Amino acid sequence: MTKLINKIVEWCEISPKAIVIIEQLNHFIKTEEDCIKFIHEFEARQLWKDPKKPFKMLHLAEEIGAYHYPSKSLDELLAMDTRAALEHLFMEPINWGKLQRFNKSKLNFVDIFTMKQQQPKMRYMEVFIYA
Repeated sequence: MTKLINKIVEWCEISPKAIVIIEQLNHFIKTEEDCIKFIHEFEARQLWKDPKKPFKMLHLAEEIGAYHYPSKSLDELLAMDTRAALEHLFMEPINWGKLQRFNKSKLNFVDIFTMKQQQPKMRYMEVFIYA
């Protein structure tokens, strides 16, 4: 866990065992400015009071850090390594298990790119439901 993410985890009183939340924070919160903005927005929105705090935190992290993952063309994504391309396309961290799911599937990257273009809100694991 980076210093930035550690700061957020402590400030927001997140358990270090909350691996999915920490992965998502690592994926989107890349700079000191992102960290400061996250903590400021966490406080301003009073997320500590919200019963859906974990989900709201994930949404906030994505909202703040989305600029790290600008849209790319199919050719640009194909030039990247598979994991980085999938992370850019879905704007979510792709761990080893998710990458293995892709490698073992009968889908190719072009098929996934096409699905994502047709359904922009589709999350990574939803792709395999329609495969």
